[in-house]
Amino acid sequence: MTRQRLCMLTAAIAAALSGTAHGADPAGDPLYASVTLPTLLIESTRMPAPVEQVNAPVAVRDRESMDRDQAANLADIMRMLPGVGIGGGTRAIAMEPVIRGLSGERVVIRVDNARQNFGAGHKGRIFLDPLLLEQVEVLRGPASTLYGSGALGGVVNFRTQDADSFLGPDADAGGRVSAGYQSQGDQSLFSATAAGRGERLSLLANVLKREQSDLKDGNGDTILYTGDEIVSGLLKGTLTPAPGHRLTLSLQAFRDDHEIPSNANSTGTGAGSTAIIVDRRTDNRTQTLRYQLHPDDSRWLDLDATLYGNQVELDETRTDTGRNDVTQLNTLGLDLTNTLRFETGPVDHLVVVGLEHYRDRQKGERDGESRPMYPDARQAVTGIFLVDRLLITDRLEIAPGLRYDHFSKDADDHDRLTESEWSGQISATYTLTPGWELFAGYSEAFRAPSLTNLYVGGIHFGNNRFEPNPDLRPEKARNKELGLTHHARGLFHPEDRLRARLSVYQNDVEDFIDQIVELEMPAFGPPIPGGRTYFENVNDARLRGQELEIHYTHPDHFITVSAARQRGDNRTEGGPLSGIPADNLALEGGVHVMQGRLTLGGRVTHAWSQDRVPDDADTADSYTLTDVFLTLRPGADRDRMRVDFGIDNLTDKTYRPHLSSMNDPGRNVKIQASYRF
Repeated sequence: MTRQRLCMLTAAIAAALSGTAHGADPAGDPLYASVTLPTLLIESTRMPAPVEQVNAPVAVRDRESMDRDQAANLADIMRMLPGVGIGGGTRAIAMEPVIRGLSGERVVIRVDNARQNFGAGHKGRIFLDPLLLEQVEVLRGPASTLYGSGALGGVVNFRTQDADSFLGPDADAGGRVSAGYQSQGDQSLFSATAAGRGERLSLLANVLKREQSDLKDGNGDTILYTGDEIVSGLLKGTLTPAPGHRLTLSLQAFRDDHEIPSNANSTGTGAGSTAIIVDRRTDNRTQTLRYQLHPDDSRWLDLDATLYGNQVELDETRTDTGRNDVTQLNTLGLDLTNTLRFETGPVDHLVVVGLEHYRDRQKGERDGESRPMYPDARQAVTGIFLVDRLLITDRLEIAPGLRYDHFSKDADDHDRLTESEWSGQISATYTLTPGWELFAGYSEAFRAPSLTNLYVGGIHFGNNRFEPNPDLRPEKARNKELGLTHHARGLFHPEDRLRARLSVYQNDVEDFIDQIVELEMPAFGPPIPGGRTYFENVNDARLRGQELEIHYTHPDHFITVSAARQRGDNRTEGGPLSGIPADNLALEGGVHVMQGRLTLGGRVTHAWSQDRVPDDADTADSYTLTDVFLTLRPGADRDRMRVDFGIDNLTDKTYRPHLSSMNDPGRNVKIQASYRF
């Protein structure tokens, strides 16, 4: 029976990959008159499977929902994902995901399997436009066994569009032009996409421009330095030289010209660093070459290999003094996995073995000279891992995993640092009754100190000196989790679907790396502070929480519920941790009418007040937001023309999310029209 279950899983994956998964619209059947329900394929667990068959805490946003929301930034993308917040403030370029209270370099970010390792003092980490994306997956909780250093909070996987996903199963060539407007910042959008495919080769090309001025909050006050001028593009080609072989080349580019505080999540007013305003040009380029080998008759070979490069450069000039800073990070990497399927007696095995290797080279300059606060430094990381999914009985699955990482780091005038780390995980899934499954898991993660943590130097703010600390220890996390999942089809309609998950977790993190500032005031003369700044392992922390997500989809309507409660404790000094999002609840629903040509819906989001903060940290008030949206597909061909209309923050609420130092925008009226040819 376990072999039958493995065969069913393999068939479901193949159906999802080929676009023929259950949910296709049977011609002429009036029960399917509204919309078809696609199958979402999840790759974040390194074992691709339809979303209904994934028991790990993975949340997903697809292209349809992002189009409906007219997603323009990371906050729009992450809506309705439980346990996922946004830090970094209101400026799109500075937004960062916060997963279960952890952010920054404690979250791994990947675009088309390419790691995005950039991190430099509140300057942002994600540089892409949401319109290029096909799907976004967020794996919540420590995941170093699968993804190595940095996955203490979780992993965000961005997948860009390709010709097959853009064209669908029936067309061989086509294109789309899109134009949009949003009242906040008078934002304008123009995008053009063209795609075509033959028997063996498919191509997709996109160019996009998005431009906006400063935003305003619900009081009508300007949120300073929130304007952007973004140009981006994507070129993606796929070659199928023979059955079972697939080669994909992707070239992505992004540029944002803007005026912004040097500390991009500050208000941009007041004394000190928050008053340093720069003209910044942000450039990001990512190249990936992915080879997939899926022989139909092999149980030992199912290969997925990606060779990638990523280059980030920030060029910023102070508006008051003309001082010029250049910040660069270049990454070259290889990500390789192979899946094996075999039996040992009555037990079936689905085994993933993998190799990951990447090299980072960072460089900082100030007026053409080396900048010690972003030191010239290098690192090389190699990891090997194995995860075995054991199908023991029809009801019980166990998945142990183990990973070894070796990394070396060095900088000019410093000795090379070489260390290694082991990470492990084990999970068990037990089927209580058909459709109801109980999940339990233990996972470990670590974050090796970044190059800046180790080697930062120089003088900052008068005569405060930065000191390197090559003796930093890696941060380590140990997570325990329980989950109850439910999935069903055909409850009220042959094609409706329900999936739900309740998660409870506790994540213990040791050796938090924090920046320590020791100021000294002179005994005589003007009050120019001195002292030193360095990074140190200071705290142990415990993060606990509960998450709930419910998704019900029907050809005529949909309902989504998302809720999260998070707590964080400083176990070294006592008291709460900073950076923990407020408790929140979101409800979203909509209906499809006129045979799916019109979709009407809305969303209500409530965030409770957050006063569980350290003594010197800001609290945040509660707030409730209401959004409405409408999608119109006129004409006989529903896919030809599409108009999306929405109003975010309908009541023009003035509010500040807890993880931001400034207010979020007030009412935003937006419209976007697309025409396919």
